[in-house]
Amino acid sequence: MKHLNHSFLKLALAGVLSAASASALATSAMPGFKTYDSNGDGKISLEEFKAQGGQEQAFREGDANRDNRLNSDEYVKAIANNERVKAGKYVDDAWITAKVKALLLKDEGVKGLSVNVETHKGTVQLAGWVNSPAQIAQAEAIARSVEGVKGISNDLQVKR
Repeated sequence: MKHLNHSFLKLALAGVLSAASASALATSAMPGFKTYDSNGDGKISLEEFKAQGGQEQAFREGDANRDNRLNSDEYVKAIANNERVKAGKYVDDAWITAKVKALLLKDEGVKGLSVNVETHKGTVQLAGWVNSPAQIAQAEAIARSVEGVKGISNDLQVKR
């Protein structure tokens, strides 16, 4: 019987240790609740969440009880949503860049010119050299026509 109790104790201890290590791994994989809870009130406000780089959409999706504050369980969901939202924004920017480049290549007025296109948070940056001011305006109009574009930074220059 002693051997059985000793084996049970070992098994129970192994279970507790594995649960503790899994919890520690999960905690180290995401920023700590206390890091976000800057005022130490046990809840995370939208302002606290955003101050640490969190996205409002992720906060709203994590706030299950809609009290505009995250408890520790809601925080876990918000952090997971935050990574998804960030990834989605990156994909949107990449899609916008690809679409603008494709339309520029297709347009007879600017096709073949060295126009570089980059997108950050929905703002398209156009850079490079064109042959005329009309081509600058045409490239900008093309970029503005793409769904999801929030702004244009037009740094195109006319070759001299």
